[in-house]
Amino acid sequence: MKEKIKEFRLNITIPAIFTVAVGILLLVFPVESIATISKVIAAIIILSGIFIVISQIFERGLNNGLGIAVGAIVAVIGIWLFNDSGKIISIIPIAIGVILVIHGVQDLGMAIEAAKAKATGFWVSFILAAINIIFGIICIGAAFQVVSLATQLIGIMLIWDGITDFGIVHSVRKATGSVVDGTITKEEDI
Repeated sequence: MKEKIKEFRLNITIPAIFTVAVGILLLVFPVESIATISKVIAAIIILSGIFIVISQIFERGLNNGLGIAVGAIVAVIGIWLFNDSGKIISIIPIAIGVILVIHGVQDLGMAIEAAKAKATGFWVSFILAAINIIFGIICIGAAFQVVSLATQLIGIMLIWDGITDFGIVHSVRKATGSVVDGTITKEEDI
């Protein structure tokens, strides 16, 4: 159980660091960040199309015209999106909102663990998780509003998400770290 919690903490702490960093970039450089993210997404789509074409050729040779055509179409769509990244920009807030909701649900799971471990003030973790989920829903709902403002709000939300992940992980670690062989011990008793 203790190893599972340590692994779970690590799986939350690393993304928390990443979300704070991305949140700061989005807050400070909203237009540039969104443009860069859009170009990266388009480049991934282009590479996916190229990969589909190459894998179809290696798997079946030139006999699979449909598979090669699908890969080529995906690559062309990626090139089109790369040249007109505004099409992707409207999707980004939705994707980030989904990430915030997922992190909020993960935080909710950690809050439940804190409650099971009878951590003091575990209810705060529930509130923080709920706020993360609400931020995600707001992000999804405001996806088609003004992108620059939405990007700055997303940056603030990501910073909040990362910071609250750190706090919740610390709270659970503190509560579960003091459990030894099923009995609760205090540091001064050791």
